[in-house]
Amino acid sequence: MGKKIEHLENIASAIEKHIGGLDNVATLTHCMTRVRIVLKDRSLMDMDGLKKCDGISGVVDAGEQYQVIVGMGTAGKVHGVLNKRYQGDSAVDDQTFAPQKLTLRGALNTLAAIFVPTIPALIGCGLVLGLVNIFKLLAPGVVEAYPDIFTLFTVVGRVVFAVLSIMIGMNTAKELKASPAIGAVMAGLLMSPSLANVTLFGEKLTPNGGGLFAVLMVCLFSSKFEVWFRSRCRESLDLILTPLVTIMVSAFVALFIMQPIAHTVNVWLGSVVSTALLGDSAGSVAVGGVLGGGFLFLLLTGLHQGLIPIHAQILETFGLNYLFPILAMGGMGQVGAAAYVYLKTKNARLKKTIAGALPVGIVGVGEPLLFGVSLPLGKTFIAGCLGGFAGGASIAAFKIGIIIPFGTAGLSLLPLVGEGQIGTFVISVAIAWAVGFVASMLLGFTDPEN
Repeated sequence: MGKKIEHLENIASAIEKHIGGLDNVATLTHCMTRVRIVLKDRSLMDMDGLKKCDGISGVVDAGEQYQVIVGMGTAGKVHGVLNKRYQGDSAVDDQTFAPQKLTLRGALNTLAAIFVPTIPALIGCGLVLGLVNIFKLLAPGVVEAYPDIFTLFTVVGRVVFAVLSIMIGMNTAKELKASPAIGAVMAGLLMSPSLANVTLFGEKLTPNGGGLFAVLMVCLFSSKFEVWFRSRCRESLDLILTPLVTIMVSAFVALFIMQPIAHTVNVWLGSVVSTALLGDSAGSVAVGGVLGGGFLFLLLTGLHQGLIPIHAQILETFGLNYLFPILAMGGMGQVGAAAYVYLKTKNARLKKTIAGALPVGIVGVGEPLLFGVSLPLGKTFIAGCLGGFAGGASIAAFKIGIIIPFGTAGLSLLPLVGEGQIGTFVISVAIAWAVGFVASMLLGFTDPEN
């Protein structure tokens, strides 16, 4: 335990040293694998020096934000160390040290901050459902002998979807410095079954009519409105007027403006997914290939975070998310490409890097391979994309989906794929590995001298 803590402290110290000190930090956040930093003075950033530090898999300059890649689980812990150093014992998660400008990158970071905290619950409950599916596949007699137990497990696995909207509402309000309780109320309003009993202006209200898009839009509005109204309300009346006015105004906007808009978006998204990914034509397979092969480019910039609400809505619409496993094949392609490099390289440092990065890449954490191997070698990155293309096309051809909206990728998805799809998923992963390996062999690579 002491060595782990020391390792985290060393990574935090390296970051602090190469960004010009914590006094140079404007905002400090994190996602699953990256510590995300906005600096006051970007000229103080020593990006090349930071990349060479132990524990740092890569550094991405994403415009106004630097993303320091430290790995799954480590990012949150390193963020906590840095945050505690800056704030002392009063540190809080995802601390914002200064206001951010409204930009596309900022909007994507906000989306990540809203949805990423739900990942542990989604993965945990999803694995419970996955285990039930595995028992149904491998030991159906056990399921038939103990139906009540497996029914209970199914209830446990699905409970996250019953409260997902509430979690998103609370996270949205928290991220925008509003009241999480009001965010939860607005999310709860949209999914309330009692709405079905209300007819206003000749229109019957529909529970959950706009899906998660509606929840996100409404809670963004209510949070912004609450902060605005509180800043203009007398302190003596704030406790009474701010929640009352916020809930009343937001409820009207939610039910008569934003929910219908979100419903239209859902219908459009469902139509696009049905046509592009779930059709029986070669075009659907080609689309899967393009998405699988091109995903690494999104991962490079962190823009993949913007897909999170789309993943969630596809799951809600179809019962399975057919997009995420396609995108996951980009990482599987680079696993195959890096495996060839491991067999052929004479560079001891590169071989050691691949040996450490391959196992986590296989289970679905691809940044160490991407930034430590594929990108520096160039041709290996292209080979990985070709493997991702083949794997994505295979996933689309088999119409494989997962039972949670998003999470880790690779073989860690095995218990999370749809019922009866484990075999075809393994085939698709093997195709991505094989094509990435062969493409890497054909393209070759320049072995580093040191």
